[in-house]
Amino acid sequence: MTQRANQKIRNSARGKPCALRLQCCNGNNETTVLAHIRKFGWAGIAQKPHDLLALYACSSCHDVMDGRAKGECEDADILRAHGETLMSMVREGLVEVKGAKA
Repeated sequence: MTQRANQKIRNSARGKPCALRLQCCNGNNETTVLAHIRKFGWAGIAQKPHDLLALYACSSCHDVMDGRAKGECEDADILRAHGETLMSMVREGLVEVKGAKA
């Protein structure tokens, strides 16, 4: 995938459980979105990183991750949630690694 935005990947977050699951997690799958990870220089100002550099997060966890709300969100939380999100995408056939078996 060469494009940054993929509507199927963005839509895949709908109805999913929050993968971030911070202390503030609201547990409401209806608020889950594809939350882009804005760390490590993956995007510039007013830019989103590639859709593969994102995770499923409820509205409450997304707000903490992006700094709109107070709370703790460690890099380890983001890494775990990112891995869970990617594996979910692989199981659903949204992401494929050529030659690998799921």
